[in-house]
Amino acid sequence: MSTKEFHKTSNEHAGVKVGAKFKTIKSHHEVQGDLGMDVELTLVEIAHYPTLYILKDTEGRVWTVPLHTVSLLNE
Repeated sequence: MSTKEFHKTSNEHAGVKVGAKFKTIKSHHEVQGDLGMDVELTLVEIAHYPTLYILKDTEGRVWTVPLHTVSLLNE
């Protein structure tokens, strides 16, 4: 298995791929604002070291959240 460089993003990690739908299970705070619970988001990219999901909400805002903040929705 090849290693990934820390400054690069990927489209898949542990079976989760770009386009997957998530719902927040915890509130999340970023400089641009706050993301509440039960918000549906779409996976845009995956950052590494530590692994973080880069997600987009229905208004087009992009959020970078830790994995424990969201839950994968069944489609």
